Amino acid sequence: MTAGRLEIADASSWPGSWERATFEELLRAGDLLVIQDGNHGSKYPKAEEFGPIGLPLITGAEMASGRIDLTGAKRLNHKTAESLTKGRAKAGDVLLTHKGSIGKTAIVPPDHCGEIILNPQITLYRVAENGRIDRQFLKYFFDTRIFQDFLTRVTGISTIPTIGLKAQKSVEFVFPDRNEQREIAAVLGALDDKIELNRKTAATLEEMARALYRSWFIDFDPVHAKAQGRAPAHMDPATAALFPDSFGEDGLPEGWDIGSLVDAFDIVMGQSPPGDTYNENGNGLPFYQGRTDFGFRFPKIRKYCSAPSRMAPRDSILLSVRAPVGDLNRAWEQCCIGRGVASLAEKSGRNAYGYEAMWALSDALKAYDNEGTVFGSINKKQLSSLELVLSPNELRDAFEDIVRPIDEQVRNITAENQTLATLRDTLLPRLMSGELRVGEAKEELDAVS
Repeated sequence: MTAGRLEIADASSWPGSWERATFEELLRAGDLLVIQDGNHGSKYPKAEEFGPIGLPLITGAEMASGRIDLTGAKRLNHKTAESLTKGRAKAGDVLLTHKGSIGKTAIVPPDHCGEIILNPQITLYRVAENGRIDRQFLKYFFDTRIFQDFLTRVTGISTIPTIGLKAQKSVEFVFPDRNEQREIAAVLGALDDKIELNRKTAATLEEMARALYRSWFIDFDPVHAKAQGRAPAHMDPATAALFPDSFGEDGLPEGWDIGSLVDAFDIVMGQSPPGDTYNENGNGLPFYQGRTDFGFRFPKIRKYCSAPSRMAPRDSILLSVRAPVGDLNRAWEQCCIGRGVASLAEKSGRNAYGYEAMWALSDALKAYDNEGTVFGSINKKQLSSLELVLSPNELRDAFEDIVRPIDEQVRNITAENQTLATLRDTLLPRLMSGELRVGEAKEELDAVS
């Protein structure tokens, strides 16, 4: 290793024609304009300076799958935000988490208006528009296994993995000319763009199913319409006939009832198997310990268990029952569940209906996050006793018939995204090391498009 330089891999890992420079050297040359993290210590915003409006402040939790999700971000009032001296990211900035969950990456979207405030665990890299570096190529460089393994090596002895700004600036960046960078980034970006488009499509489909459940089983829109002598909107006569035209004294549609969750679901609470049964080589069933394994709808496989003790059937609802309570996923296949997860299978196999019913209980589930002395949790007795509006079986069947095809679409989209992500992750190291030329990568891309 050259003094003052952190080489992430042997020189033979890269084509000899590619340039090599530390990030500090790129700063001095003007190819990078800024490398900085968020505000530390006394300069970090106080709790009372956050509110419902203002600039978003993000942590590593808001960075996932190469993008920024501002949905749950805290908002910092504009007066405080203007007083901050650094960590103000804007459109086009490349972000890298450097403490705790290190190695997450994202680019602030080019259409983002205003600034995003960073916490101290995120570094922003601002690329000069006319310099030698392409921002997307830089982001993919951070994504490579070579760089991620380097982060693991240099932070491996730390209780909280950290690579500070001084060390980051000493890292040697290896890159081809800017045109080739753009071509490489375009190939990888096309895959990421398709994955993101699919994700948005799946999210729209989920919202359609959620809106229908809300209309039928929470707001009782068809019942209100019939009570007023109108035909329910956007509904065929056979389905409309399943709804009553009046309400009982309890405020529920006539003939409906309040039951407990255990009346509608078979519930299995997870249990952690012996540690020596865990593995990463596919021996046994996929194992999910808690919400850290959860994805958009289906969990990500990180471990397997060769001797599963508690199992969730394919397509069942997976519920986070510990720190936090209430996050939901679906079982892609039969799997082993640890103590942070419960499985719920709708008794008549109506899991599309069951999934939306569980989403409707989000507030009741989240309430358990505030109980307990250390962290929130919910046990089987508490879960089983949660109240649920129970409509006639025929109506639940009708809902299932409508939403099940939507479920299948989301599942198919997820499968396609897994294929695209696998291809991207296969091409990434080969393109970024110069092993694979762009033309060859495009041929592989065409083969699956």
